[in-house]
Amino acid sequence: MDKALLDIQVVYALPNNILVIDCSVPAGSTVAEAIHLSGLKQKVPDLRLEEGLVGIYSQKVSLNHRVVDGDRIECYRPVSADPKVVRQRRVEKKRKTKANL
Repeated sequence: MDKALLDIQVVYALPNNILVIDCSVPAGSTVAEAIHLSGLKQKVPDLRLEEGLVGIYSQKVSLNHRVVDGDRIECYRPVSADPKVVRQRRVEKKRKTKANL
């Protein structure tokens, strides 16, 4: 490995698939630059990089965070449903099922 390059992974989970891209980026690259260099945007054209939706090993980081060798950059999708509402619906469904028994 060239000393000026860092080996990293960029990961993005789709509903039915997980994209894992192994790539090398120049030392000093930011998370945003690393994602761009990985080619993820070409594979996921509607990808929106926003603050709070990226992390390294499950720890949220900013897009300006500098990557280090071996980092696993994770791009998160926005939550599509409010977890509280989903949980409440599940509880109501169980209650109705028990009431019908």
